[in-house]
Amino acid sequence: MTVSTSMRRRTSALVLLVLAGLLSLGLAHAAPASAAAPLNLTFQKQAVAPGMWEGTVAGDIDGDLTSVLTGCTGPQPCSGQIWHVEFDWIIAAGPESFTAHLRGTLDTLTGQVVMNGTVVDGFLQGAQVHEEGRLVDPATLGFEGTIRVMPATA
Repeated sequence: MTVSTSMRRRTSALVLLVLAGLLSLGLAHAAPASAAAPLNLTFQKQAVAPGMWEGTVAGDIDGDLTSVLTGCTGPQPCSGQIWHVEFDWIIAAGPESFTAHLRGTLDTLTGQVVMNGTVVDGFLQGAQVHEEGRLVDPATLGFEGTIRVMPATA
């Protein structure tokens, strides 16, 4: 039994249409690639008042930075070599502005800081945040470092 050429063409066209429909359906339900991609930022900041620093961020987002010391905890708060600190990081970057609350440690001997937290307001609310920095200018309490923002996944 021979299948006609026009029947083969119709069947091929139908298969291609079904495959294209399934592909477009899958893409419509997939999260945008940028939604799940981590944001990588660098920062620099200097003290402008007790417990307050101002500076800039650059990288996947460019903007102004304000960080505010909101807590210093532990057996001897803000004393000794290792301080347990909490900060609000406020990034002003237009529609990509956000505030993150971070907790971590400051090693007063080495100037190293490591903090983790969550975006509590604005762009990427709910995302996890990891910050690493170091004191680069003791005279101005200037710090430089990196911030990684990892959006929540569904």
